Amino acid sequence: MKDQIQYGNTLIDYNLEFAERKTLGIKVFPDKSVNVSAPQESSIEKIREKVKKKASWIVKQQDFFLSFHPLTPARKFISGETHLYLGKQYRLKLHESKEKSVKLAGGYINICVKDINDKKAIQKLLKSWYKQKAEQHFNQLFEELKPISKGFYENEPTLTYRWMQKRWGSCDKNGKIHLNLELIKTPKKCIEYVIVHELCHLKYLNHSNAFYGLLEKVYPDWRATKDRLERLMV
Repeated sequence: MKDQIQYGNTLIDYNLEFAERKTLGIKVFPDKSVNVSAPQESSIEKIREKVKKKASWIVKQQDFFLSFHPLTPARKFISGETHLYLGKQYRLKLHESKEKSVKLAGGYINICVKDINDKKAIQKLLKSWYKQKAEQHFNQLFEELKPISKGFYENEPTLTYRWMQKRWGSCDKNGKIHLNLELIKTPKKCIEYVIVHELCHLKYLNHSNAFYGLLEKVYPDWRATKDRLERLMV
């Protein structure tokens, strides 16, 4: 059966099953789904009470698995198809033209291309446009947020970005922050959250309690922003 609990601003949904066991068991899977296995005689109230006690751990596990959350569903690159840019939906409008270009206007991403049936050319042109916009916004946000790390990191962090299949971002031991270019499709607030998240990894290269304590200190509304990012279909 399906059930859920409230944890702060977050609703935790879980699949509940009863089994021949003495204690409650909770599993969080890579797709962020939660399974709860409870002794057969357990009441729903008692189960919810125990799940609430483990809510912090569940959210931390889901946040960890967010790094491996699948991102982009298959696109057809046809006129009328919706694509995201900075959290807003725009429709593609394809135009046949000798000059290649991508322009945002009137709720549309207007793409001029020689052959509107050449999906690979359209995809390549759109990805190039996304990358150009990402460079602009990522660098600006990174420069604004970088000072956060001065309180816990001695060196100067640097920023890189590329297309990634399984992560929103990452941080290495050399102080380099890597962002997924897919983030340009999300609201600026979500890009900000990922940057701060990775900056905190400059001190803790893990998802320990200490890491989340630091994240909570420098970015108190991280949970709500993370939830917003998770809900996006980019």
